[in-house]
Amino acid sequence: MAGSNVEAVVNIITEAVRNGRLVPGTRLVEADYTQGLGYSRSTVREAFQRLISSGLLAFERHRGVSVCKLTRKQAIDVYRVRATLEGLAARLATPAAHEKAQQFIELQERLDAAVAKSDLSLFSKLNTEFHSMIADAADNDYLLQAIKRFETSIFWLQFRVLVGQNAVFTTNDDHQEIVRAFVAGDAAAAEAAMVRHILKASDLVQDLDDDYFQSD
Repeated sequence: MAGSNVEAVVNIITEAVRNGRLVPGTRLVEADYTQGLGYSRSTVREAFQRLISSGLLAFERHRGVSVCKLTRKQAIDVYRVRATLEGLAARLATPAAHEKAQQFIELQERLDAAVAKSDLSLFSKLNTEFHSMIADAADNDYLLQAIKRFETSIFWLQFRVLVGQNAVFTTNDDHQEIVRAFVAGDAAAAEAAMVRHILKASDLVQDLDDDYFQSD
């Protein structure tokens, strides 16, 4: 039960960061989760510690726990590592994705429809589903954990890109290329397309104002 409570607090905070209710630099107050939501202090502290370990939160002496705010360089570094990891996932996923290519084709059609309607919210949801399907098809638990860790640390930046830049729809071209590679069973092409896809997202993040980043 205690473990499920910790997971509940982790999910509450993660979702608040993911949808923009908690922004980088926001200080988290323990009482908001103990008195406000009724969780024990030990539960909240363990949840904070897990999120610090994952990179979503940061601890500073005399300031406490806050939502992590990356420098521009840190954001670039995270995306470079993420590009390598997700590229590997696409390569490893290719045999399984080739076998169930129709699932990826149908998901791509839904992504295309979201772009046609300029529906950023739906596009974001389907984009998450797309990457999750690939990570699952790669069938490597260690790789999946690593991808999730790096993705967690850039939730907020991704959110700002999605709500603020229609240019994000241009990344759908990469989705299409990845799916074509899966259909063809071309692992090298799938990996290369995924790396380009993640680095394109990195460029969009770097287009954000300085306010979204920690000063160097």
